[in-house]
Amino acid sequence: MRNVKSLLLSASFIGVVAIGPGLPADAAAATRVSGTRFDMSVPDCWTPGYKDIDEKLFMIYFTDPKSGAVLEGVYQRGVQPATFTLKDFMKARIDAENKRYEGKGHKVTREGEVTIDGAKGNYLHTTWKDGGKDMEKHTAQHLKDGHRYLVVMSGEKGKVDKKLFDEAVQSFALARH
Repeated sequence: MRNVKSLLLSASFIGVVAIGPGLPADAAAATRVSGTRFDMSVPDCWTPGYKDIDEKLFMIYFTDPKSGAVLEGVYQRGVQPATFTLKDFMKARIDAENKRYEGKGHKVTREGEVTIDGAKGNYLHTTWKDGGKDMEKHTAQHLKDGHRYLVVMSGEKGKVDKKLFDEAVQSFALARH
């Protein structure tokens, strides 16, 4: 947790607070990460990082040192018009991922609804091939007042622990600053 705290506090806008009960058994040591836009729980032993990419994207991410899986909390900057729906958000995400993984056999294998911060969101499970490895990604999307948020977990197929993804989604909340 010290490394998480050092990195995130040095970013000057993120703090870390320990979280208590309600975690899956294999995530007993988790950290509550508080950002400028959202909060969520992440496995304590995962390596942290963040990206503040131009005016389009803010992301905090954590990498599992054992499996290489990555858990991300993402805020896509820019307010969408009032007519932009969760369905539009899902279509835009699928289109972007198809472009990102073009030629790698990208497929949406499951889609559905999920509750994020007490509101309706959507869920995608996608697969593709990368360097001869089968990869998978779980994505939960949240739209609030035209602002777009995502919780994403990706890695080699079979090495991504969906329980940890579900905990991050369940714990996700818009920052109450």
